[in-house]
Amino acid sequence: MSQSRARAPLGVLAFLLLVSCTGDPAPAPSTPLPVAADAERDVNPQPRERLRDGGLLRFPITALPTEWNPRHPDADADTAAVLAPLAPPHFSLDAAGRVTPDPDFITGLAVENTDRTVVTLDLNDRSLWGDAVPITASDWIATWRAASGQVDGVRLADATGWERVTEVREGVSPRQVVVTYGALDPDWAQPLVAGPLRGADIGAPDSFAWSGYVDGRYASPFMVTHVDQNQGLVTLERNPLWWGERPKLDTIMFRTVADEALAAAFQNNELDVWETGASTDRLDQSRVAADSVIRSAPGTSGRELQVSRGGALADPAVRRAVLMALDRDDLGRPELPDGAKKLRTWSNTLLLPTQPGYVDQARATGLVHDPVRAGKLLDEAGWELESGRRVKDGQPLVVSFLTSPGDELATAELKDVADQLDAVGVVVSAASRDADLTPLTVAVSPFPLAHLPEEAVSAPGASELAGRVAHELDPVRRADQASQLARLLWQEVITVPLYQEPEFVAVRSGLANLGAHSYATTDWEDVGWTS
Repeated sequence: MSQSRARAPLGVLAFLLLVSCTGDPAPAPSTPLPVAADAERDVNPQPRERLRDGGLLRFPITALPTEWNPRHPDADADTAAVLAPLAPPHFSLDAAGRVTPDPDFITGLAVENTDRTVVTLDLNDRSLWGDAVPITASDWIATWRAASGQVDGVRLADATGWERVTEVREGVSPRQVVVTYGALDPDWAQPLVAGPLRGADIGAPDSFAWSGYVDGRYASPFMVTHVDQNQGLVTLERNPLWWGERPKLDTIMFRTVADEALAAAFQNNELDVWETGASTDRLDQSRVAADSVIRSAPGTSGRELQVSRGGALADPAVRRAVLMALDRDDLGRPELPDGAKKLRTWSNTLLLPTQPGYVDQARATGLVHDPVRAGKLLDEAGWELESGRRVKDGQPLVVSFLTSPGDELATAELKDVADQLDAVGVVVSAASRDADLTPLTVAVSPFPLAHLPEEAVSAPGASELAGRVAHELDPVRRADQASQLARLLWQEVITVPLYQEPEFVAVRSGLANLGAHSYATTDWEDVGWTS
């Protein structure tokens, strides 16, 4: 998104209207510009010429795949891990989620916008399925039919974006695909990123479920050469039919390892990659392994508190007071290892801090951490401070917080929220369901404006802006409209975003072009070992 704020006066007007309706005194907003997308990946980037030819790369999985279709609802995390080198996307994403066509699959791209968006893809004439059959428009047509519910008994695990497509057809040749959308669509790339499934294998429920590996269903730099059920191993080697750059690795191996044995396996040099997550124990365990390093980058999800707009928090003024009473720079944050990048405070209900067009809406609205002002808002809303507690009509202001046994992060957040709201006289109680505040980890799409949260569309005054954001093609106007919408939602306090969650991956020191990627896709032919 552009950094321009061409329509900033409308955003200020929306803010003033909302304040005048609620009776709250206006805080002191600023007008920060959208930040440059500063997403980064930590993968030890190296040019191909600096990598040695050959080598083995070893990953852990918890169990061998039982479903080999990457888009079948039964495909799990182990399936996704094994199939990642076997089913590369047809569009590449950078760390911020920006999209470009992968020339190994798409050599030409034209986008026409009249009354609707029409995208024409020229497929690489050299692209082949693993049985040497060309990838053609028929595969794209079959994928669209399956994704849009036109094949009885077939449902893709994630068909997001395909519901906006009204037609997929062959162009001037079988190697050209024409995709027509139902309206003007700035996020037209969303359903196209993954590329097509093999059309011959998705036309019926029986053929859509893949119980084993078959070469012809994949088009990638690698192919499966051995599955050892007894040892729990899957071995991938170079695909001799691959038409792109020759992979630097000659072998990728996936090995089943019990969760409790992962640390020992990595420390004993039986694995080369271990996605540790933010667990301090796992990070410490990986750190003692020889010849290893922790790669870290801002992730693709955020931590937030979902806010009820009923009960104790029905009054927007009270929700704003709660928001301003909370110190989000410190709230419930996990302990990070030495050298890890600082967590980024998240102040936008639509975009993560590293996505293009992000604006710090706390600064933009003036609804920042300010316990003194939070107390004044409660005073003006009729919640008087009596003996250290907020009371109205004889009833105390009690906010419930959802937590469950064993959830250490939510427990830490509950304690911090209780302490911080206690400072302004609000009581916080633990709840097992139907709470006023619910801690959540939410995945944020690389196309965050394509499907706005339901809460965003239903917020007062948001529906018109949301409709304009959905179809605006001009990046400058769309960036400003999205910022106006995010500002309105921040004032409405439909959620309390906390921070962008980090990504941690432990790898061997010599591994290049693989690690913590954020939104970026992996070029598997460029993954390898430094000389």
